[in-house]
Amino acid sequence: ELARLWESGYSASAIGRILGVSKNAVVGKAHRMRLAARPSPIRHERRNPVRRRIPLLTRPQGAEASPATKPAATPTSDGAGSSTPPNTLSVTASRLATTRNNGKGPRCLWPIGDPREPDFHFCGAPAVDGKPYCSHHCARAYIVRTPRGAHEAA
Repeated sequence: ELARLWESGYSASAIGRILGVSKNAVVGKAHRMRLAARPSPIRHERRNPVRRRIPLLTRPQGAEASPATKPAATPTSDGAGSSTPPNTLSVTASRLATTRNNGKGPRCLWPIGDPREPDFHFCGAPAVDGKPYCSHHCARAYIVRTPRGAHEAA
């Protein structure tokens, strides 16, 4: 009877009510019986995916010999420490492409500023071996947790 109702175009929930079983039981049985699949009642709009172009950053004029330095960012009062991070370097187009492609490298990749702003850059200080950040930013990024009950043992 399920095959007859299925071919008649009844919905799975309607067939389930008639047969006294759940909608999922009807769908499962129809699948095992290899009945013709139904088109989905949900209609999706076909849209072409929009690709945003990210503008390339260019090196400022007169800065070919050495990278430009930016003033060190002041740490927020989040209790992470009062030391200031090392001098930060501006990001050239090739550096930005490299860090976006592989996400790792010998330089600190701690983001500084808003990525939507033109002065966005990474810290650029030497990174700790095996980590993407310098020692200052590793201290902020990786928090060591104490084992449970360790503070109660004292």
